[in-house]
Amino acid sequence: MVENRLYFLDNLRSVIILGVVVLHVAICYMMYPPVWWYVVNPVTNLYFTQLVVLVDVPLMPCMFFIAGYFALPSLQRHGVVSFLQQKTWRIFIPWVLGIVLLAPPTAFSYPYSRNMPVDLYSFWTHYFWTDAFQHSVYWFLALLFWLFVALTIIWKCVPALRNVTRTPAQAPLWLFPAVVGVSASCFFIALQFFPLDYWYVSYLLSFRPERLVQLIVFFILGMWAWKYGWFTQEGYRPRKRVWLPLFVLTMVIYLPVRLGFVASPIPLWQKQIILACAFTTYSIASLMGLCAVFSTWVNGKSAFWRSASKNSYGIYYLHAPIVYWLAYAFIPLAWSIYVKSTVILVLSMAASWMFTAGVLRKAPLLKRMF
Repeated sequence: MVENRLYFLDNLRSVIILGVVVLHVAICYMMYPPVWWYVVNPVTNLYFTQLVVLVDVPLMPCMFFIAGYFALPSLQRHGVVSFLQQKTWRIFIPWVLGIVLLAPPTAFSYPYSRNMPVDLYSFWTHYFWTDAFQHSVYWFLALLFWLFVALTIIWKCVPALRNVTRTPAQAPLWLFPAVVGVSASCFFIALQFFPLDYWYVSYLLSFRPERLVQLIVFFILGMWAWKYGWFTQEGYRPRKRVWLPLFVLTMVIYLPVRLGFVASPIPLWQKQIILACAFTTYSIASLMGLCAVFSTWVNGKSAFWRSASKNSYGIYYLHAPIVYWLAYAFIPLAWSIYVKSTVILVLSMAASWMFTAGVLRKAPLLKRMF
């Protein structure tokens, strides 16, 4: 293990990936799903809507925070050229392959599950690259890769950044309010130009505008955390007795705010401000709350956690087409949606995990990526 490798961050990332799979399964069974969602079961339930609302918020901020935490030491250790080569192999090439090979059959589940008159070949070779183009789950890889590229450019242009060393310190009182203030302000500003949950899509980048700056802020916060030795003996260590109550409180506040956003009678701009503040406070409280729990209770390196950590990237990479096509295959079954969703979750995780361990991490070239 390198000096600053903290096992709990690897374990947290593995659980976040599980949360991503849970989210994508739950959307198939929620009431009021996005109109573009791949497969929607005829029977839905408000429980799944609530689950989606709560699970959706913490996932990507945690992922970008963890990526930022390890960015500077990796760049210092490898140098710009080697760093970008590694990110090209680990992120850029898998992103391209995901767009070309896995996103089209994933997106095809939308017209197929609705009996639209288009075949897979026509969709894959024509419609997908025009009106139906999307990044599927691989949008995360694109945004992360360009963040790493931007970091290396800044690294080259700012000599002082190349001499950054770890100086453990406590988190200043202004830091978390500043994170919330910047994120909430940019969230609100984005809503003046784009609808809530709108996806910007281009061939090089895809994201939700109201969340873009927040993800960048959490990436920077991760670098800050490494610089000041967070989670070490001398640095800042989030306390469970502080952050867990805040985690629960902000979650309880955010749920009705988000569910009642459309129906609320107050002026739109007021609703947008309330939502922006609720979303961003829940994001930072969930990140710190999870870090507080995992750093003390889930900081081991057992065989299970080692396997979960090594295979989490592949699970994220592979799960989407498995989830949506299983959801479609299960539509005719007269099972409870709770049984359906549980079985899909277990099968998707197991299949993605086994294929990653048996193929992606062993096949020539692929094992260099995963």
